[in-house]
Amino acid sequence: MTDWLFGIPYELAFWEASLKNKTTRESLLRFSHLGSDITLDGFDVQSFLLQQPDPTQAIVLDVGSGMSFLPGDHISTGGRQQAINIRYIDPLALFYNNITTKHRLGLPQVEFGMMEYLSAFYPEHNVSLVIIQNALDHSDNPVKGIIEAVGTLKTGGILYLNHHPDEAEYENYRGFHKYNIRIEDNSLLIWNKQQRINVNELLKTFARIEVQTVDDNPVAVITKTADVPAGLIDKNKDISTLSKAILDYTQSVISPRKMCRYHLQLLYYRIGQRLSKLLPWQTRQKIKQIINKLHKR
Repeated sequence: MTDWLFGIPYELAFWEASLKNKTTRESLLRFSHLGSDITLDGFDVQSFLLQQPDPTQAIVLDVGSGMSFLPGDHISTGGRQQAINIRYIDPLALFYNNITTKHRLGLPQVEFGMMEYLSAFYPEHNVSLVIIQNALDHSDNPVKGIIEAVGTLKTGGILYLNHHPDEAEYENYRGFHKYNIRIEDNSLLIWNKQQRINVNELLKTFARIEVQTVDDNPVAVITKTADVPAGLIDKNKDISTLSKAILDYTQSVISPRKMCRYHLQLLYYRIGQRLSKLLPWQTRQKIKQIINKLHKR
């Protein structure tokens, strides 16, 4: 958890630079589907929601949303478009909402929530759909995040995952990028240099998983078929873990050396991100590839 907390400067610098620069801000917001019907690659989400007792009130969570707002927030039914009950969840919600307010972007407010402890934020098991896109591999414990997300769902609910393949390898394990995701032998795998986990095997007693590759991205549609077994979600243990992580992090950042390192790192990423936004996207990707090669030597 401490390593994840120290990855915050990289993520903040990215969003600050992206939304402060007019060109990249407009580019990012073009990917947003606010005001449009909800769509998900490789999954007919409209049909799924229309099967719910009240499609416009079915709870939809966009977890690890950042400031992308990708899925869309409406549904077309009965010949007219209606807003759906979608909530944007991210552990950096406070920072993101401050950026939205500062730059007067008029974007939705993001709710605070942590993927690895999601069932504590939504304990009623009444969520219809959880969406995690390009965020699972940024978390401190993506496997626990999957189990927690399934735990929030009602039986028959869907967890939808869509990620870039092996992103941590590509990003050279910088910032939040600590895990890789791929499809292998028709199974969803989460791995890094220390571990390799077959998600299909892990969830087989309480969920059904369908995997496919869409535009080179591994996509998984996970349907909850039964309650999550006792022991896989342990709130008392989670409270203990989080309390210790907060104390460890506090002890780290109150050290003058660590505090100085944190702020220098934030300054470094802010300068780097803002300068990079002045370059064309293709040029930025080439520079990133060169840096990654140098780091791997």
